[in-house]
Amino acid sequence: MHYLTDMAYIAALPSLICGLALVVEDIRHFRVPRTWVAIGVLTQLAVFLALSIIERNPAKVLLPLLYALLSAAIQFLLSRIKPGALGFGDVTASFLVGLAVGSFGLMPYLYWWLLMGALGLLWIPVYPKLIKNSSHKAPFVPVIVASAIIAILLSAI
Repeated sequence: MHYLTDMAYIAALPSLICGLALVVEDIRHFRVPRTWVAIGVLTQLAVFLALSIIERNPAKVLLPLLYALLSAAIQFLLSRIKPGALGFGDVTASFLVGLAVGSFGLMPYLYWWLLMGALGLLWIPVYPKLIKNSSHKAPFVPVIVASAIIAILLSAI
């Protein structure tokens, strides 16, 4: 399926817009408001549900939801393996962004995870140098969202 010919990019805008807002909030205040995530998730699900009904294709809502649940579960497990490395905000942000990336299919989803790992390895040591005298650990939502955008763009190639 070639996504440039359908509305997939427009349909993923709720997650993108909310994700970008979460990036700013995470960088500025080191928090991911659950209310914002809930609004983004509900809006994204409403868009996918509408597409599912219009196209008479339940996969338009079910597959992204499954990818999002898997994303949140993996991030949650990673946060338990090394407590403090990821916060619950990272888990909820992964659910939101997983909805959007999951709507593009398996390969973009796999690209997203690979990119999160690669960009995360770069971001963690670079962040303290960008923010002089930062006593905070690097916020991870920027990596989650940037990786998603790149993965989605790679799916168009």
